[in-house]
Amino acid sequence: MKKLSILLLACGLFLTSCNRALEAESVASLDANSPLSTGDVDKLLTGAYKRIMEPSGYPYFSIMATEVMADNYKPVKFQFIQLQYLFEHVVPPGDILLSYYYKDFYTAISRANTIIKVPSASATQIGKAKYVRALSYLRLYDLYEGVPLVDENTVPGPIAASSGAQVLDFIIADLKAAKGSIEPFNASNASLVQLTPTKEAAQALLARVLRMKGDINAAGIEAEELINSGKFSIANNPSNNDSEVILKFAGNRAEENGSWGWIMSYDAKTWNCFAAADDLLALLGTNDTRKTLFDIAEAPATGGFTFSNKYSPNDDSDLLISRIPEMYLISAEAGNTARLTELQSIRKSNLSLDNERRLELSFEWVRWEDLKLKGEKYKLPFPQGAMDANDLLH
Repeated sequence: MKKLSILLLACGLFLTSCNRALEAESVASLDANSPLSTGDVDKLLTGAYKRIMEPSGYPYFSIMATEVMADNYKPVKFQFIQLQYLFEHVVPPGDILLSYYYKDFYTAISRANTIIKVPSASATQIGKAKYVRALSYLRLYDLYEGVPLVDENTVPGPIAASSGAQVLDFIIADLKAAKGSIEPFNASNASLVQLTPTKEAAQALLARVLRMKGDINAAGIEAEELINSGKFSIANNPSNNDSEVILKFAGNRAEENGSWGWIMSYDAKTWNCFAAADDLLALLGTNDTRKTLFDIAEAPATGGFTFSNKYSPNDDSDLLISRIPEMYLISAEAGNTARLTELQSIRKSNLSLDNERRLELSFEWVRWEDLKLKGEKYKLPFPQGAMDANDLLH
């Protein structure tokens, strides 16, 4: 089939300046404007998933950015001053990593929009593309709050940023559409279906975003439905969490596309390296089963730092998106306190709901969202290149 190269240059759209170092390129070997087979559209979806997993030339920092801004990390070394700016909440508009955090999530959004417009795409495939779009916008919201909203019908050109509330509404609409059209999670083939969006993956992310929007009752309804589906369960050993995972994207050692586990290990001590924060570790009770997720015994040999081992240190970490314990915590917050008791019974813990969220979901890219709900006001500035290219982006 004739190849179609889709070059997403910021100078033609609104994402960055025309500086070649800030260009985002996406190449699809398919003509998305023509009728395509189911297999062809699935290939386009794979490309969209790849951009969720590896959004930029520094994918690990794009993924880790909100966690760096939050309070679960204890820095061991900042090799990049840009990460120190992020940690200290003083990122300037000209920061080079800031440009990656902005434009490269739009690459996934562009790929999703392309799939949505394919004439022969099925409802399921369109739903999966909308999930990708929703998750990408959630990453942008976490960093910037209000950003330009681009859907499949948007005409290229300068676009003003929507409000944070409008971005959340857009995400919720996409997730509701995805929930209604993607096939359900097949528990008999869990190890495979955990790697691509399902109805339940859309529902789990919807519960999270509804909570962020302030609709905890609606969030609790979605969470309870997932819990009662019986397809997922809290693992007795949190190091073996297969039964908990609703969605993750698989890391690949050959591509080295999952390096956050390495950066959160002592192996990265001479580069950019993050240990677990002292006050996070203080939440671990004597018998808490989550102790297995931290290299506590190794601290005397690692400069007194304790590292998380939730992820592989071999550049092949999976990217956790949703797990069932989060649904128990959302349901508890919505008023079903029995769900907190159930989780604590398995984890052998007796923390407050807020602290259970912090410990249970640590290093899963949601802590910053929780801090924002508690009153944190900091958000990243738009990249200078993006503002130069789009005079509506101020």
